[in-house]
Amino acid sequence: MTKFKKVMPVVRVTDLQRAVDFYTGVLGFRVCWQAANDGGGENCMLQAGATDVLLSTGSHLGDKPQLTGTLYSQMEGVQAFYDRIKEQVEVVWPLEVMHYGQKEFGIRDEDGCTLAFAEEQ
Repeated sequence: MTKFKKVMPVVRVTDLQRAVDFYTGVLGFRVCWQAANDGGGENCMLQAGATDVLLSTGSHLGDKPQLTGTLYSQMEGVQAFYDRIKEQVEVVWPLEVMHYGQKEFGIRDEDGCTLAFAEEQ
């Protein structure tokens, strides 16, 4: 039987170091590894808790960064996290309790990717 374990997003970025600085310095991710790619780009694996994100400049991901959805991170301590970063980021929607029972907020990263951070209430 097939068993899915997790989804790991690969996010196309224009400037790998700028993106790494944002995800580590502002959001608190840590670098797991960083390497040049045979396809002409660079990759950097980041982790925060159980959340993994691969940042890539690889041309196989398209000409420019684009994501039509939102990457949600389930977390604990969303209020404190929001209070810590809200002045350093572009807030898409402020921290609020949604009708489906999550306390969440959304931001945009340096390349326009929408990231949401949520906590069950």
